[in-house]
Amino acid sequence: MTDRLWHMSAYYPNFSCKADKCRHSCCSSWRIPVSRQEYEKLNNMECSDELYSRITRSFEEPEIITDDCFRYICFNWLNQCPIQEKGLCAIHREKGESFLPKVCRLYPRSLKNICGHNIASCSSSCEAVLEYLYDHDEMNVIEKMMDTEAEIAYDIDPDEIKQITLFQKIIRNRDTTLAESIRDVCMIVNEKEFVKDYNSDEDPLKAMIALLGRFRHTNERFEETVAPIIERYDGDPSLYKEDTVKFENDRLDWMSFFERIINNSIIYENFPFVDRRADRTSSYKGLCVCYGMMRVIAIGNHYFHPDKDSYIDALSALFHLIDHTAFYYNITVMIDNAAIMLKL
Repeated sequence: MTDRLWHMSAYYPNFSCKADKCRHSCCSSWRIPVSRQEYEKLNNMECSDELYSRITRSFEEPEIITDDCFRYICFNWLNQCPIQEKGLCAIHREKGESFLPKVCRLYPRSLKNICGHNIASCSSSCEAVLEYLYDHDEMNVIEKMMDTEAEIAYDIDPDEIKQITLFQKIIRNRDTTLAESIRDVCMIVNEKEFVKDYNSDEDPLKAMIALLGRFRHTNERFEETVAPIIERYDGDPSLYKEDTVKFENDRLDWMSFFERIINNSIIYENFPFVDRRADRTSSYKGLCVCYGMMRVIAIGNHYFHPDKDSYIDALSALFHLIDHTAFYYNITVMIDNAAIMLKL
């Protein structure tokens, strides 16, 4: 293969999967799609009888079959991929990484070509990524040669890619609060709409609790994380201020940690060009809601589970929603005054 220049998060070259040490394996609970080509490759490969038997019992048809989503991996009674053993993949062990379906081979990595620029990143839905960002106070982009091809291509105006770099720089500015930095980004994306939204008299906590309620059933982990938080603040909103003081006193570095996560997501999501179905001038709404959700979920979860692992797991569950659904598009049609979430 030919070496190509890649722009990537500084942690990317050193990233490694935790495999059987992962608390919430990506091989459980997810709807993992397999393309027609990948499915046929698995069914026709030479392997042991035991592995072949597992493969033939491990897939189900989706309601709508396409070439890209030809089969889903169907989970066993433990809600885990039946091809894995104690967090390790039987296909990977016997046949090597090249035989894995693309989703399994790449996750949490993303390899994109954006207007001729190769950009490598990882999703914040992976606990190993968040643990790195928690332990390392850096979110820099580096350049590195790799003999790897992009998996997804985005065609945008060459000048627009400079905006992504600009937004990262703004978010990293620690002369302001993180909410103020996000405000500055939003003002560039759509100043008129942002100001109108931000000046709304709507209660941001009440709006956030309602929004979490609408998203709570998207996956089991998210449901388990937000259900007690919704119940706590819906019953007595004044508890949020009390919990905020405790959280910020215990997690003095919360703002810099959130800063790194949001910058990581900006790269991964290709913000503000995240979803072609939505007007990019509305994408600021998703960024505001992302910040608000991080605040409410982290603060609420801290009341119930103040340890580091639970902190990581709660935010990881949130980014299962943000990074792996049409989150930004959904937000543009679900909420009007998204900017008020910066007040949380």
